[in-house]
Amino acid sequence: MKEDAGQFEKRKQEHITLALEESTQSVSSSNWDQYQLHHEAFPEINFKEVDLSASFFSYKTSSPIFISSMTAGHQQGEIINARLAALSQNKQILMGVGSQRKELHDAEASNEWKKIRKNYPKSLLMGNLGLTQIISSASDDIQRLVDSLEAVALIIHTNPLQEVLQLEGTPDFRGGLNALEKLCKKISVPVVVKEVGFGFSRQTLEKLNETGVAAVDVSGKGGTHWGRIEGLRSQNQVMNQASLTFNNWGRTTLEILKDFSEVKASYSVWASGGVRNGLDVAKCLSLNAQMVGLAQPWLKAAVVSEEALEDLYNRLQFELKIALFCTGSVNPQSLSLRKVGQWQKA
Repeated sequence: MKEDAGQFEKRKQEHITLALEESTQSVSSSNWDQYQLHHEAFPEINFKEVDLSASFFSYKTSSPIFISSMTAGHQQGEIINARLAALSQNKQILMGVGSQRKELHDAEASNEWKKIRKNYPKSLLMGNLGLTQIISSASDDIQRLVDSLEAVALIIHTNPLQEVLQLEGTPDFRGGLNALEKLCKKISVPVVVKEVGFGFSRQTLEKLNETGVAAVDVSGKGGTHWGRIEGLRSQNQVMNQASLTFNNWGRTTLEILKDFSEVKASYSVWASGGVRNGLDVAKCLSLNAQMVGLAQPWLKAAVVSEEALEDLYNRLQFELKIALFCTGSVNPQSLSLRKVGQWQKA
């Protein structure tokens, strides 16, 4: 079912409005307290020596923290994305753009990103499409979106629960792994696979070894619940109730990262899902995540001002730096290598 422009913009606007509400957040189930970092009373480094810089292929970033994909295709989204792109450029951090799905069938839809790219030519933007779109689209069309954005990577999001609870959804996922493998062979940039807040099973993580993806963002539950958002949007009582039934569906980011100690991954591990501060970021890094994403905190700041975004960036960086310093870790890589965390007993 193809949406007209008005329906599409209305849906995207509703997504933003609902994502900002506490009722659509699952932070209480993120379980960050189950894993604690060891305090080092003798860190043997100076605070100013802690280096938060990270790298993504040939790109150097100021932080392992990145802006997760959020929105596009409506007026408020343009303002939000312009502010996020400005932060990406000024601080040199990765930014996932909102879904480019509309651009596959509407050439004018790319104007939003062309304008942002023109204004912020040094921002580190990652393209974004859903798994159902790559199943049904030619690789040349997908490459066109990458080129138009001048993307440094392409995010492919998989969201079966959201799609089945969305009135306009396309829950057609047959052939997804095969389509992903073919795309990775043809596309000109690294491919990052992510969920939208429900995570991955260990079996799926192992299957992804065969696809050629560059990174997997585990995106576990604990943050924005997209199934609940779709349920609240719906006037269908059955669908609304179903979204409540599945309110605790999925696996937490911590649970999935724990699995990676037993999975020999051919790709980089990224983390997102309920990450709300620099200490959460540090815990993910200590469990071998190389990049850590946030969405809703950036969104809340972006609707306020560019200054609010910079304040959030500075706070996250400061908190992350404290966590590294107080574990005796001079950089994110040493935080992981030194095994500075411990699981708490249930």
